[in-house]
Amino acid sequence: MKIYKKRDATKFGRDGSIPVVCLETRDWQRPVQMINLSDFMRKNHKVCVLSLQRLPMARRIPTLKALACFEQTARFGNASRAAGELYLTQSAVSRQIQGLEEWLGCKLFAREKQRLVLTAEGETYLQAIRPALDQLETATLTFLSGGAEGGVLTIAAPPTFGSRCLIPLLPDFRRTHPDIVINFISRIGMPDFDREQIDIAVLFGDGQWPGLESHRLHGEEMVPICSPKLIAALDHPPQPDNLGDYALLHIATRPRGWSDWLKASGITGIDGENGPKFEHFTMAMQAAIAGLGVALLPTFAIEDELASGRIVAPFGPPRASPFHYYATCPAGRARLPKIRAFMTWLENREDTERLIAPR
Repeated sequence: MKIYKKRDATKFGRDGSIPVVCLETRDWQRPVQMINLSDFMRKNHKVCVLSLQRLPMARRIPTLKALACFEQTARFGNASRAAGELYLTQSAVSRQIQGLEEWLGCKLFAREKQRLVLTAEGETYLQAIRPALDQLETATLTFLSGGAEGGVLTIAAPPTFGSRCLIPLLPDFRRTHPDIVINFISRIGMPDFDREQIDIAVLFGDGQWPGLESHRLHGEEMVPICSPKLIAALDHPPQPDNLGDYALLHIATRPRGWSDWLKASGITGIDGENGPKFEHFTMAMQAAIAGLGVALLPTFAIEDELASGRIVAPFGPPRASPFHYYATCPAGRARLPKIRAFMTWLENREDTERLIAPR
């Protein structure tokens, strides 16, 4: 509690000889505990207590540095890696976490072998503060950008989907948003949005990723393809049952692709689990063109090759996958002008069905 003295000649004496005291406190209860006003007035009978004012209370939150150290350590499971990300020393990160634990009155991490893992309290606290940190970051970036849509937008996408489906549409986005520069990188699976500084990632799945906002883009229909030379020796039109005579070429990111396609086609007696595996669609397609076997690929990835006759699809119709491609971004950054502009552009295109609906 602080006591401020001032003079008010108009109200409390023409010569201003009576000091006026304003008692200010951040807690209404503490003045009674800290000072007996009757005592105060008896000992200072020439002092007028003008008012008892309550000051705004300081926010009861830890420092941003402590929260950043906590979040990064939780992400990496390692104080040393968190320190490298934050440009601090490992001991500085450890001190911040220790101070945060003392401030909260609970342990946030437990050590398991060489890794720090969140306790139940730590996991609860992280889930509670992460949206707030995301909103703070978004507000800061929006302020720094002046609220404009300009800047660099980094998009990560699987290579084949990006090159066949998304990149051909980007000239239109550039025409409507000339102030946004797009960086396009190849990435399969979940990226590290923070470390890789990715704004939007195209992911394949069910659209349910905690902490991400997702917009459905494209379905996927899978069809078996091969080189025309592979079936040239057959004395009859190829049938789905003939697939058992060839090596089935697999995609690493679609481990159950063949099994699901065979089941949907009502084909039994063929092993859909084993066979050569390839990381990318283009690798599997080149293996099929070379005559190594039959590859199961999405229709959007093979249109040009089918049209040119380099491959054929004689074993049956395409079958729809239960999963889709989604444009995703961290939920806390979805309102950034450049991200919002790109998502809105995707939704409002006249040929949206090319991205939205499976073919």
